[in-house]
Amino acid sequence: MPESRRVSQDRVESYFKELNNWGRWGVDDQRGTLNLITPARRADALRLIRTGRTVSLARDVVTRPVYMYHVTFPVKRERVDAVLDRFDMVYHGYWITHVDALCHIGWDGEAYNGRPFIGSLSADGASWCPIDPVAAEGITTRGVLLDVAAGRAEGFVTIGHPVTPRELDETAARAGVRVQAGDVVVIRSGDAAFRNAHPDWMPRVSPHPGLHVSCLEWFREKDIAAVAWDMMDERPSGYPGFAMGTHLAIPFLGLLLVDNLDPEALAQACREEGRHEFFFTATPLRLRGATGAPAHPIAIF
Repeated sequence: MPESRRVSQDRVESYFKELNNWGRWGVDDQRGTLNLITPARRADALRLIRTGRTVSLARDVVTRPVYMYHVTFPVKRERVDAVLDRFDMVYHGYWITHVDALCHIGWDGEAYNGRPFIGSLSADGASWCPIDPVAAEGITTRGVLLDVAAGRAEGFVTIGHPVTPRELDETAARAGVRVQAGDVVVIRSGDAAFRNAHPDWMPRVSPHPGLHVSCLEWFREKDIAAVAWDMMDERPSGYPGFAMGTHLAIPFLGLLLVDNLDPEALAQACREEGRHEFFFTATPLRLRGATGAPAHPIAIF
């Protein structure tokens, strides 16, 4: 039996009370683990820039399947030619790289730090924990890559064999890197290779490989500022009531999640640079009152 299955339902039920960060930074806090990225942490992260090499961690935004509407049309202005675009897209989901706002997921009717979930939402957007405070300053700190996929025989995380806290620790040890408070942890689970090997796999329809819900314990123990991942959480979680798996880090911990990362070029860069730590920055669009926003994460060596 996989290690993860030894985590009992009762243990998982205890996570909210035991792990949550509600009130840690005050009852009016809407920044969550962004509070862990202090000016001193940013200054320390700057020292990781040595060669100036930059690596994009965002996925290409392609016409399908993520656009609901896209049009490109040329215009003529006297002797001048120009071209305009319009994009309508759903960034939450399983393709577009984005940052989740802390209002995106609630728990038992409440958002992070105890405000009513539904009562904080309106046609004008979210009045509690929107993307605004994250977009205002971005996520800029030390980043570390945990290349879980490199340790799997298949080259990717498989259905029914999720990533566990123990595996995250083993991956960090293999890379010779120590996760510190205020870090952004980039987790490569091999999503691209998994999709190539399973062309009939369908998001939200097929079972999802990914991180086991017990990784919530690891997130809290390491006191990280954000998780940036390619495969996200295992679904179904295997625990009644916990359908959102490790996405419950949002209401429990106030943890920032950077979804749908493309870590392939980063993994290669880490091998070539001989280190798995780097300067990380991601800036979501300033979509006022939004439940998240597309973002472009970049690693700098």
